[in-house]
Amino acid sequence: MSRTINLKERYAAAFGMLAVGYISNSVAERLQGAPKEYGLESYPFEEPDFEYIKFEVPELEPLEFGTLLKGESGNIFAPPLIITFSQEKTLVETEVNDSDGIVIERWGTKPYDLSIRGILIDVDNRIYPSDEIRRLNQNWKHNGVVKAIGVQFEEKDIDSIYFTRIEFAPVEGFQDTIQVNIEAKSIKAVNFTLLNPNMGIS
Repeated sequence: MSRTINLKERYAAAFGMLAVGYISNSVAERLQGAPKEYGLESYPFEEPDFEYIKFEVPELEPLEFGTLLKGESGNIFAPPLIITFSQEKTLVETEVNDSDGIVIERWGTKPYDLSIRGILIDVDNRIYPSDEIRRLNQNWKHNGVVKAIGVQFEEKDIDSIYFTRIEFAPVEGFQDTIQVNIEAKSIKAVNFTLLNPNMGIS
């Protein structure tokens, strides 16, 4: 016997039907009598590796998000995150007299703004996910840079982020699931020190 956890139903309840298409078509099953052991039936429309994300906060256990509720080392924290990336240019513009033209005096690029959405599920006891909330809250309380790992970050040249806002909300119809919304910004890691000012500079 097994206990089925339908991820698509939870994403639909938390974020609407449009969010469901982001998640690979998978159902996780907990095998009865085998705590924290899961089987997975998966019918992905494409390679789901892009869904894997890891946040590393110094001195805390990393948070790993992925398609499988149980990874190779059993460390998957929660199902995939839905992340929206946005970025703006920093421009110094000068209008040309008697013309509709504009001269760009200086170009620059602002950090990425990230809107991170996800769900926390107590897959073992099917109750309010208090332990998962406590663990995420410990990471949120870190007032510093967070290392971000995953294809979605790598392709945008993002290696680190910092959190600016977090929100926890219930998901109607699922007592074992909590919706999480996090706002963050990208930041470049510092690769040099005053003692070695040329380190990391090519």
